[in-house]
Amino acid sequence: MGGTPFITLLEPCSLNGYNASLPHDQQPQHIPGPFKDAMEVRERVFVHEQKIPLEYECDEDDARSYHWVMYASVNTTVEPEERDPATDKVIRPRRSVTQTVPIGTLRAVPFPHPPHPPNGSRWVGGVLQASEAGDSQDGGAQNSNGKAKENDAASNGNSNGNGTSNATRTGGRPRGFSLADERRLSEPMPFGVDRQTSFHNGKESYIKIGRVAVVPEYRGLGIADQLWAAARAWLEKHPRQFNPSVSHLGMDVMKLDNIRDVPEWRGLVCVHSQEPVAKVYRRWGFSIDEGMGKWFEEGIPHVGMWARLKCDPPHSIVDVTQRIVGSNIGATFASNSGFD
Repeated sequence: MGGTPFITLLEPCSLNGYNASLPHDQQPQHIPGPFKDAMEVRERVFVHEQKIPLEYECDEDDARSYHWVMYASVNTTVEPEERDPATDKVIRPRRSVTQTVPIGTLRAVPFPHPPHPPNGSRWVGGVLQASEAGDSQDGGAQNSNGKAKENDAASNGNSNGNGTSNATRTGGRPRGFSLADERRLSEPMPFGVDRQTSFHNGKESYIKIGRVAVVPEYRGLGIADQLWAAARAWLEKHPRQFNPSVSHLGMDVMKLDNIRDVPEWRGLVCVHSQEPVAKVYRRWGFSIDEGMGKWFEEGIPHVGMWARLKCDPPHSIVDVTQRIVGSNIGATFASNSGFD
């Protein structure tokens, strides 16, 4: 089927000019090749197979995410062998070319994230739908808040796409969805406190894994497992890569009053899994969060799952800050300088 697969990592980059209504092969030349390759896989799986609208597939998280793309070398015949009908001798040999093609992808979205999805909520095209009259939600989620659109099916490469959080909502505010959380949905950096769940205290920063997709002809070969193994190894070696820059964002944007509350990633990872394939993420070490409940994206039931990676010990953000700015921490952060 092809040569030995290899994996490429694309770190956060500018995607300015990417037109979500156009396919990957019609994007501007300056868009990074690995991202267009990731979109090629996602379009085949989410758009062509699952019929998710193309404009929902590339979302506001893609530019700030880490994308792993797996490739395979494929030998393709461009001119068939030609034989003499009378003698059966070859008069033109077969001509083939070897091409490198993307066969799978996975992305990791850094903190912050929109609120956890309300239990029983329904999402269409990345938009939380207003509760219909008489449509009850689980009592445990009446005070829950959130938005979710990172649904995957790693076992066979299938997943639903997701749109932007700026789409117009229909109807009234769904039950279990507060004004504060609704405001967070429209913020480019949605810092804030979430409801507590079985595995998340509502404050700890976490990475969200999603967009796990494998093209049909390479399913059943462990491609998704290899993608996660590569991503996990890299994440465990680079924990500080995901700590937000206080000097760049500022304490106000991060909704912090105390430097000691600056979020620091300590290996917590979340995935919003399609319920039928939760067993795949269990194999990867994830556990279902009963406290998150269940919600529906494009009509498919989803559950939240979590895992804790064994990261290299990071330097404490507070310790590093104190070492850089000495005892004048408050003045330094008031001027938004002195720490990255």
